Amino acid sequence: MTAVRVADLEASLRFYVDGLGFGLVWRATPDIAVVDAAGYPILLAGPAAGDLRPHLDETHAVVKPGGTLHAFGGDLAARRAALAERGIAATLIERAWGDRILQVTDPDGYTVAFWTIVERTPEEVLDLYASGVPALRGALAGLGEKDLDLARRPGEWTIRQIVHHLADSEATALAGPKFALAEPGRRFLRNAYDPDRWAERLDYAGRAIEPAVELFAAIRAHMLQLVRHLPDAWDRSTVDAAGSPSTPVGVHLSMLACHALEHIEEIWETRRVYRC
Repeated sequence: MTAVRVADLEASLRFYVDGLGFGLVWRATPDIAVVDAAGYPILLAGPAAGDLRPHLDETHAVVKPGGTLHAFGGDLAARRAALAERGIAATLIERAWGDRILQVTDPDGYTVAFWTIVERTPEEVLDLYASGVPALRGALAGLGEKDLDLARRPGEWTIRQIVHHLADSEATALAGPKFALAEPGRRFLRNAYDPDRWAERLDYAGRAIEPAVELFAAIRAHMLQLVRHLPDAWDRSTVDAAGSPSTPVGVHLSMLACHALEHIEEIWETRRVYRC
């Protein structure tokens, strides 16, 4: 579950339910509602909401002011046209690696980013996944220690923090596909992690990045070897607590590939801001 604090719950519900077409799941007193963003629950908390912990799942994230909410968008062109009919402006962003994102801004300045699945062959996904290592090294080339502590905008992660986040994202995501490859069909429960909490408690801002870069590179090399070596690796998966298949290995790698490239683009944007 994702939670955001809003200035006016009624205005937010009009935007998310009437404007974006999200479903209203439930509403509680005082000043709290949950909407369904195509399978992703979003908790909207008004000024009188108070402590949100009793209303949140064990796995949750509270988005910072000005942050981004992600939702599956399906046909982005059709969604953009539908939003335009309701008077909502949306920006379609096309990434260099082929991903497309449709972005809108809510009444409180949060960005809602609609994404869709890009159809790629297994080799195309593996090539994209492999490209993350040289892309990260290239984005960091020539930067000094002081440059690593620059951020695109106030309140956002620095380049140094982004690098540590990438390493931890790869490390925490490793167990799922490894269990799927070694013991397909096994019950596996993934513990999600809070990136902001890890950034604070593992001191992303105060640590050298070289070990993190090497960890990122090593995990990717390891997974590429395994997936290319094992037959039918692409479609192997574990099952969740309910016995339903979890994300297949191939989809998992595709998501990781795009996640890293998004953050690497943030590094380049920071470099462009400061011309470094």
